[in-house]
Amino acid sequence: MPQAMDLLWDIHQQGQISSANQTADRAENKADATVAEIARLQRRIERLALCCQSLWELLREKHGLTEDELQSRILEIDLRDGTTDGKIRTQIVDCPSCGSKTNTKRSLCVICGAPLPLKHTFEV
Repeated sequence: MPQAMDLLWDIHQQGQISSANQTADRAENKADATVAEIARLQRRIERLALCCQSLWELLREKHGLTEDELQSRILEIDLRDGTTDGKIRTQIVDCPSCGSKTNTKRSLCVICGAPLPLKHTFEV
């Protein structure tokens, strides 16, 4: 009888090990997806920083704008939603494919999956 108990215990342990391995595999897949998403977001940030720097240099060189004027405008735009939080508020847009309403924080329509147009160059 002790051998039967050992066998049952071994089967139970193998099930636990298998479950732990599956959990580890899922965690690894999520980690890989997160790393890929971070890399994608870093590329977007770098592109936005390049656009911002290019525009600022053009404005400063061609129109003589000052750093103080830039900072003042940044604050003005930040305050448009009523809070100084360093963020541009989201806007409601219509999907060009199905016409459903969604916000500008999304890149794809939640109804039909169509890509949503950006409102302006710097929207993320």
